[in-house]
Amino acid sequence: MSIAIKSKSQTEPHAFDFRSMHLDVSRHFFPTDVIRQYIDSLAKNHFNYFHWHLTDDQGWRLEIKAYPLLTQLGALRKEKDGTVYGGYYTQEQIKEVVEYATLRGVEIIPEIDFPGHCSAAIAAYPWLSCNGALIEVPNKSGIYKTILCPTDTTTQFLKKVFDEVCELFPGKYIHIGGDEVPKQSWRSNVAVKQLKHQYNLGSLQAVQNHWMNEMSTYLQQKGKSVIVWGEVTRSAFRKDLIIMSWRGKNAGVRAAKNGNKVIMASRFYCYLDYPKSRKEKKPAFFYPYLTNEKVAKYNLYSKRLNAEQNQNIIGGGGLLWTEFVADTAKLWHQFSPRAATLGKVLFTKRR
Repeated sequence: MSIAIKSKSQTEPHAFDFRSMHLDVSRHFFPTDVIRQYIDSLAKNHFNYFHWHLTDDQGWRLEIKAYPLLTQLGALRKEKDGTVYGGYYTQEQIKEVVEYATLRGVEIIPEIDFPGHCSAAIAAYPWLSCNGALIEVPNKSGIYKTILCPTDTTTQFLKKVFDEVCELFPGKYIHIGGDEVPKQSWRSNVAVKQLKHQYNLGSLQAVQNHWMNEMSTYLQQKGKSVIVWGEVTRSAFRKDLIIMSWRGKNAGVRAAKNGNKVIMASRFYCYLDYPKSRKEKKPAFFYPYLTNEKVAKYNLYSKRLNAEQNQNIIGGGGLLWTEFVADTAKLWHQFSPRAATLGKVLFTKRR
C-alpha cells in the first residue's frame, strides 16, 4: 500500500521559503542545552532556519582548530567587577547541535562577522588589524574602531576559519556580516591603498565590498549561498549576494531592484531584544518599543517595488541580540510571544 505525501509547496502554499530566527551568543553565552530548547521553539513556531551569531567584539564562541587562541583568549573577557566571563562551543558540540536541529527541520546558518565586530579575534591575534593593536576583549556594547585589515595574511586567516566553519555546518547558507564597519584605520594603510589602485576602487566601502566579494567567491566554490548585512548596498554590490536588510527596508529595496535575493529583517519589527511595551524600562535610549501587535503588522513587501521585484524577497528574519539579555529567563521573556507572531507572519504571508 502506497501513501501519497504532499510536497512542501502543497502543504505550505503561502509560506515564505526563508523564515529565520537569530540568536547572538557573543554578548552573552548560552550553553548547548539552551540552544537545543531554542531550536525546539523555532521548529514549533514555523521557523526553518536558525541564524547563529557566533562571533563579535565581546566574544568568539566557536572552536577553530587552526587558530586555538580564538577561544583560549577571544572567548573570555574581564568584566567591570573583575570577574572573567566567557564560554565557547567545541566542534563536537557544534556537530551535535547541527544534527539535533536537522532532525527538527531547522537548518543552522552560522554567522562569522567581518571586517568589523572582530575585537575578540584581534585580541587573540593582533596582526589581524592594520596597526597590530594590543587590545582586550571588550566588556561593553558599542561599535569598535579596531577592525580586520584587508591584507593577504588576514584573507588567509579568514579562509582557514571558513574552511572549518563549512565543514561543521553543511547547510546551504552562511552569513559573513559586513555591518557597522568604521574604517578610519584603513585610510592610511598601504594594503588598502594598493587595493584601491589595483582595482580602481573609489571609496573605502568599495574596498570592503571587494574584500567581501573575494571571500564570497571562495565560499560559493564550497557550495554556499552567502548572506550579508544591508550596508553592502552602499557601494556597487554583486547580484549573487543575499542581502539581509536590518535598518529598515531601504537596503532591501535597493537589493531587490538590483535583482538580489532579499531577507527583510527590519529592526522596527524584527528585533526581539527591544522592550515589549512602555511598561518596560528601555535598556538604552536608542531602543524603540516593539509590541506584539506591531510584529503582527509586519509587511515584508514594499510599495517602492513592482510585483516582480517584490518576488526577490525570499523571506524574513527575527533577531535577538543579547547586550542586555544576560540569562535564560530574560531570553525567553524577549522571545515570547513575539517570535511566535513573527513566525506566523512569515509562514502565512499574512499580517
